[in-house]
Amino acid sequence: MTGRPDVAAFEQDMRARFLQRENLEKLFRLVLPHLDAEQPTLVYILTQSDRIGHFTLEPQILKTLYANTYRRIVIITPTLDKPGTNALVRDCFDDTFVWVETDDPVIQSMGFLDGGLADLKRIHLLLQSPRLLIVDFWRKVVGGVQPTRLALPDAVRERGHAQLRSIGIDPAAPFAFFHVRTMKYLDALSHHGHRTARIESYAPSIRRIRDAGYQVVRIGEPRLEPPDWISDGYVSLPDALPDLMPDDRAVDLAVLADAAFGTAQNSGPIWVAAAFGTPTLRTNTPFEHLNLPYNRDLTLFKRYRDRADGRTLNYPEILARRLPSVFRDADFEERGVELVENSADEIDVVTDEFLQMLGGAPGKLPTSRHQRFLDLGTAYEQSISGETWFRNENLDFYGYGHRFGEIAGIALPTEPDFLGE
Repeated sequence: MTGRPDVAAFEQDMRARFLQRENLEKLFRLVLPHLDAEQPTLVYILTQSDRIGHFTLEPQILKTLYANTYRRIVIITPTLDKPGTNALVRDCFDDTFVWVETDDPVIQSMGFLDGGLADLKRIHLLLQSPRLLIVDFWRKVVGGVQPTRLALPDAVRERGHAQLRSIGIDPAAPFAFFHVRTMKYLDALSHHGHRTARIESYAPSIRRIRDAGYQVVRIGEPRLEPPDWISDGYVSLPDALPDLMPDDRAVDLAVLADAAFGTAQNSGPIWVAAAFGTPTLRTNTPFEHLNLPYNRDLTLFKRYRDRADGRTLNYPEILARRLPSVFRDADFEERGVELVENSADEIDVVTDEFLQMLGGAPGKLPTSRHQRFLDLGTAYEQSISGETWFRNENLDFYGYGHRFGEIAGIALPTEPDFLGE
């Protein structure tokens, strides 16, 4: 198995660097003005504040798990002026939370370390990497913890709605959000192709949503639509409102919080929508460990194909090859596997199913097939929990082994033996 390079060496080096007196003093100076006078303050380092999924989900987890224990939670972030940062996310949390910015790279790097909860008297320092924080949280959710839902402040909503009206979207009328991720996203990182899709495949789905009476607002990357793309009741937010500053991105949050629903891929916006309680049709989804659609989202998976013979792998084979633990294109290439995008027809079919579900209809996947899918996932999680690599990588959890969300009626292909039946 391949994973994060030299994780143990990196963590050992960073701990050694952090525990130097000068770095501890830097941390204390950062948080000292914000400590609670009467009880310890929880301190957490959130390094990926320029990625809206992390910037929303990680504090949401802290709010769910710790807001009843601590009167003050200090979150240390990089400076919030980076491109893509939405500084208004902070406004969705109450005054329990204090946000402290730093450009110190050593302090920022501590956000990727796993060191547990350190009791430093007035400071309780939570050192958890995003992956471990999320995995531990999903385990608690599986055990019955309800994620705290976020609320969009009125001032942010008013600003966001004004921005929508300025580009021809009526926020008082029903609208849906749309997100598609391509290789243009963080194009310096070429390892995320398995999470991408072509926007052209969504045209029939968008038309169906429009025909159902919804406006459609696309969020994400600019300049994706082809010349003959849908124009009536549809807008590409990054093209209509380019160059929004981090403290003026109210419209992004208003779209994700106030949409009737969304169509998206496995990327940050699905977790922002989930935090606001907005249901999402998850399309072109890989089988990955850290997905737990705790709302009633509907999921359509990509297919996995063997490059050598062109055969579609069945689900037991996908699990036996440990493919849900693969996150990089080069690793899929090494294993001789490619992921196949959902077709336009498939996306259109599940869009119709999702619209019916939103109207109160049950999902279309037969109960027996859904249970078989869950049983295979549960067995897989039990198997990997005994493997050292999975434990060391904080991947000894598999969300699709637990009964959360809905699976699209065509998500588990009808080809013979896909579920090993």
